[in-house]
Amino acid sequence: MNRVLPLAACAASLALPALAADPAALLVPAHPGLPIAHPVTVAAIAPPPFSTPDLRGVNPAYVPGLPGLPQGYAVSDDFGRKPLKYDGVLIRQSRIENGEVVIPPGGLAYLEDTWGGEVALRGEELPLLGRRPVYVDYDMSVVVQHDVTLPAGGSAVVGGTVYTYAASVGHETMANHTIHTRTIAGTDWEWAFGAPVLSETEPGWYGTRFAELYNQGQASRVTRQSIDFDWLSGVRMDRLLLADETVFKGLAAEGDRWAIGGRELRVASIDAAGGTVTVELSQDGKVIESKVLGPVDPDRLIEDTAARKQLVFEDGDIVAFLSPWPAPFEGERAQLKVYGGAFSLRYGDAYAGDGRFAVWPAGCPTGHNFGFMLTNREEIRLSPGQAHDGPEGYFRIVVDGLSGDAVTSWHVEDREGNRSLDLGGPQVHNIDLVLGQGRVAGQAILKDVGRDLLARTYGTAVAAQTAALPEGAPAPAAMPRPAAAAAGVSAGSGASPALFLALGIAAAAACGLGFELGRRRGGNGRA
Repeated sequence: MNRVLPLAACAASLALPALAADPAALLVPAHPGLPIAHPVTVAAIAPPPFSTPDLRGVNPAYVPGLPGLPQGYAVSDDFGRKPLKYDGVLIRQSRIENGEVVIPPGGLAYLEDTWGGEVALRGEELPLLGRRPVYVDYDMSVVVQHDVTLPAGGSAVVGGTVYTYAASVGHETMANHTIHTRTIAGTDWEWAFGAPVLSETEPGWYGTRFAELYNQGQASRVTRQSIDFDWLSGVRMDRLLLADETVFKGLAAEGDRWAIGGRELRVASIDAAGGTVTVELSQDGKVIESKVLGPVDPDRLIEDTAARKQLVFEDGDIVAFLSPWPAPFEGERAQLKVYGGAFSLRYGDAYAGDGRFAVWPAGCPTGHNFGFMLTNREEIRLSPGQAHDGPEGYFRIVVDGLSGDAVTSWHVEDREGNRSLDLGGPQVHNIDLVLGQGRVAGQAILKDVGRDLLARTYGTAVAAQTAALPEGAPAPAAMPRPAAAAAGVSAGSGASPALFLALGIAAAAACGLGFELGRRRGGNGRA
């Protein structure tokens, strides 16, 4: 089902179904004649704190990365694809209170940040705090919410999708109103789908209905002050299924068996003509579970839940599936993958590896995964000289000094003890942070507030360099402010270190975008 609706359809006027008891009846399928790919629900689960862009970090420090928080490294899947991964750390809405630095619940986030959509059933590694379990399967819902109002400049979270009424542009009697869509982690979908534009004055052009795959909506009233929706839908990645141990992958024959954690998984029968294989799980010589896997429905994979689940056997920490690629059968043998040490990351649950943190997978409207967050469940309070460990001690936030309403000295370090620059100073009033160069930290956030982030980073580096200079030596140049009007850059113009820093991060973002666009042209796994 790797078909993306034409971008024009995202803003086109569509036929309006009547509000129905079945919320799925409101939605346009990804392709005519296909069912909605995921279960549709009106049940809401509270999103993570600080999901909307108005609650991002306040004048945050920017750290491109640390050796133990690597950026732009390739992982692999079973078919030669090597998507780039990035560790990210965000701190939002921290403050000074009664001589302590306070990070509110949800304010500290570890982000597994990716430049490519993470695709099930392909053996893709998914980084998890230094480990690389295999991403096997997922559960996703399409959440429909009725009677949603987006005030101008405001946001709403539906499922795992964040909608923001971003702009209103008018000319005489015409007015267009633009909505931006993001994931709860901050992934900006404008690069992929554009931004939905609604209008009551141009019904033959934009209209009041939009569809970006399963991010869809029908507005009842569109003004410069607000957009009122009869309903909005958004995707929510409810669960990621991962596995630590690859037991088998390849062609299996009837009777093949594998011992996994005191149990045994066996290929009971293969019906290549019918496209199915039966597996049985035994314990102490008795069959305790069995399932017929298949047949493969190539027109609905990978995104369609029913088509994917009919290929997957799951029982506790054991998971196996009939792989559609390169072909599900070869003669009387079946293409199987078997994993042990399976575990789940569920939306909103406590993280099993460190119960201080909650888990938040970030879903793509195509049905792929786009990383996950781990956020602190309880308030964090730090006095001078104190530190707070991230999940499983993967990184550490250290407050070195406070003076009144200023954090005079603080830093972030990885588990090996590699430290950032000192991020404090007399004008620093929180420890808000953006660390990383992935699609969220290095694209979406930098697109909005990148110049200020880079200016602060450069200023911090200049201050550290100045402090280390011998007495009387000239100080490094301050970062220049941009000109009031855009101007061409001549061949003989000078380049400051700040310019090289900005260009370097821009180049990383461009490379990532090029990688993603190339991947989207290349068959399975388009996000």
